[in-house]
Amino acid sequence: MITLFLEDVRQGTWKSRGWPKIWTDYAVSKLALNAYSKLLAKRYESCGLSVNCFCPGFTRTSMTGGKGTHTADDAAEVGARLALLPPRELPTGKFYIARSTLVCSKL
Repeated sequence: MITLFLEDVRQGTWKSRGWPKIWTDYAVSKLALNAYSKLLAKRYESCGLSVNCFCPGFTRTSMTGGKGTHTADDAAEVGARLALLPPRELPTGKFYIARSTLVCSKL
């Protein structure tokens, strides 16, 4: 998938081939990161290693032009809570997203 995207960019055909029209590089890189995280989770599951993804949601940062539903500190708090879970409570291969109420949800 990434190879196809990069080839379409080289050829200048990425727009006509249906790739996202806004934040294209961001969207494709996040898709690749999530897929690779899932692969690593399966590969290292028997070793006791947890690999998960966390999306902080629409956070007020320079990337969002200072707009967002919550602060970077709020999002970091959710990420820290996930990272500090005891190993017996932390699954692997999951995607977590912070909702506007900043409660972690597994998708």
